[in-house]
Formats: sequence, structure tokens, C-alpha cells
Amino acid sequence: MSETEQEQQRSDEISLPVDPPPPTFLKITGPLPGGRQLTRPLDVKIAYDDGEVVVSEPRFHIHAVGPTIAQALVELRRLLSEELDELTADEEELGPRLKAELQYLRDLIRAA
Repeated sequence: MSETEQEQQRSDEISLPVDPPPPTFLKITGPLPGGRQLTRPLDVKIAYDDGEVVVSEPRFHIHAVGPTIAQALVELRRLLSEELDELTADEEELGPRLKAELQYLRDLIRAA
């Protein structure tokens, strides 16, 4: 094999990092765990970080991670429902920002 061919083979073996796709947005609707429902479509940001999918609700930056978009969305739905439960349980002790988040979640989520 010539020196040129060897150099070409070595450069073919080098894998350069692939830039993740730019963030996109998606509207989600429908059920949440515990028999709850979203009351309106929710815009979520889909980004990629270190080989994982990160989905986030942009207003209060509630986010979830998964190996695929579908799995990250399942996790986000679970987190939204759990966050509503946790903030409701601590309602008397919440500061202004968390009270605003609680009201936002109450407006966004209803029991089925």
C-alpha cells in the first residue's frame, strides 16, 4: 500500500464529532400520569446534549432527559404531574416564584 493510500485509510478511520441538530419546538397534548390531562397544548423545546434528548417547558424550565424524544417526553409528562403534587403539598411555604409555578401548573393540568 502506498503512503498516500495509508494516509487516506487513516483519515477514513478518524471520526469527527457530529454537531447535534439545532433545538426544535413541539406542541404536546393529552394525558399525564395519575389520570391527569393537559388543558391546552404545551410548547416544549427539544435539544440534544451529550448524546441525550433534553425536552423542556420554557416558562419555568421544567425539563426531562431521555435517550429518545419519545422517552424524554414520557419523563417530562411524569415530572409535570409530580411537580404539581410537590408544590401543592408545600403550598403554604412557597415563595413568589414557586407560587407562580404552582398556579401555572394548576392552569395547565386538570384531573381527568
